[in-house]
Amino acid sequence: MIRAILKKGKIQPLDELPPHWRDGQELIVDGGEPSNDPAEIKKWHEKLISLSAQIPATDHKRMAAALAEQDRQAKERMRREMGLS
Repeated sequence: MIRAILKKGKIQPLDELPPHWRDGQELIVDGGEPSNDPAEIKKWHEKLISLSAQIPATDHKRMAAALAEQDRQAKERMRREMGLS
């Protein structure tokens, strides 16, 4: 099964396409709802954890620093708007 998203009216694959697929080939797309099956949810969670583990620690640190800076700026702006600083 190939996962895809609908973006601006076009279907964009999230997974690598099989090499035997050709441009212009007709495909059937079944847009299902997210699963409520605990086994499927667990499988999705395990894949998410596995993918997250592949992100370098330096990227995690950069993201945390960027979020902390955004939070600091938002608080500073709110204090200015409320006349507290």
